Amino acid sequence: MVKKIKNFTPVADLLDKKPTIQSKMGLDERDDVILQMLQRDPSVSQEEIAKKLKLSQPSVWARIRNLKDKGLMKNIVGVNFKTVDLDLAKVDVSATDTQAVIDEFKNCPYFVNALVTSGRFNLCLFFTGTNLKDIEGIVNHHLRGDPKVKEVELNIVIATAKDFVLPLSFDCTNKKQKDCPQDCKRCIG
Repeated sequence: MVKKIKNFTPVADLLDKKPTIQSKMGLDERDDVILQMLQRDPSVSQEEIAKKLKLSQPSVWARIRNLKDKGLMKNIVGVNFKTVDLDLAKVDVSATDTQAVIDEFKNCPYFVNALVTSGRFNLCLFFTGTNLKDIEGIVNHHLRGDPKVKEVELNIVIATAKDFVLPLSFDCTNKKQKDCPQDCKRCIG
């Protein structure tokens, strides 16, 4: 007599139960609707969200606060690349110390963001400016001669498929930003 294993789950059933993005982030259906509505229209009122979800406004407020506390929702103020007359560069870098390279740009007003990646290029930097000459000067001056940088590839972003918000920080009160310790005035126009 063969005994049946009660806790056996066929492999096909396991493959059908792939985790969703929402489940990996710990979102339920109501949280998902809140995020979708706010992404479509950041000025949507909590009352409108409450009406759609059939919840009270304080319940919606609590859910939004919870999403923010978990770090799943962030408000970023910036400019939309699709609507401003700025140049945007994506600079792929192969570096021996990615954090040190990122740290060199933390006060640079032209620096938008960085992504540490895998592959041949382990760092992707984004810079913006009013002209390509300035961006090229920064790349040439700060990256091409840096001993921590093995290879650099500069690409200009021509267009974006969706709105792309650049959280620019031109802080005139930040002395470190105004007076780059690496003498940027020599490399930008």
